[in-house]
Amino acid sequence: MKLNLGCGNKRKKGFLGVDLYPCEAVDKIADLNDVLPFENNSIDEILLDNVVEHIQDISKLFKELHRICVNEAKITVITPHFASAASWRDPTHIQHLSYFSMNHFEKESVAHYVGGGFKVLERKLSFGGVMGNIGRLIFMVSPKTYENNWCFIFRPGTLRFVMSVVK
Repeated sequence: MKLNLGCGNKRKKGFLGVDLYPCEAVDKIADLNDVLPFENNSIDEILLDNVVEHIQDISKLFKELHRICVNEAKITVITPHFASAASWRDPTHIQHLSYFSMNHFEKESVAHYVGGGFKVLERKLSFGGVMGNIGRLIFMVSPKTYENNWCFIFRPGTLRFVMSVVK
C-alpha cells in the first residue's frame, strides 16, 4: 500500500489519499499529529508533499512512519527550505527545515528521542531565477557554507528528500 499523507486536494495515482480534512482526493481521514490508523509493517511507500512543515512534532510522526512501514519502504518528503519565502509566507507552517534536517533521523546518537530507523537516499535543493544560479554555484561548492552564510541572500526554493526505512 502507498500513502499520500496530507494529500489535501492533490490525488496521486496509486496512492491512498490521507488528510485531516475531507475533500475530493481524501480516501481516509487521519490526524498526522496522532497515531496513524494503519497496521504495523503494512506500508510500502509514503509521500509527504508540503506537509512536514505543518506537523507539530516531526519526530513523533517519523516514529509512526517507521511503525507502519515495511523495511526499505520509500518515503519522499517535499518541503520549502527554511530560507525560502514560501517557508514563511504560510502562517500554518510551524517547521522550517534545512538541507541537513533529515540527517537527524539517521543518527544512532539521537535515536532515543527521534526514533531513528531511516536512511537518506537522496536530497535535492531547488533554485530559481538568475540569483538562484549564484546560490546554486555556492551550494555546489559547500551546502553547509551556503546555508550558514548565503541562503538568505541567494534564496533557494524546495527541498526534496527520498528516504528509506531501516528495520
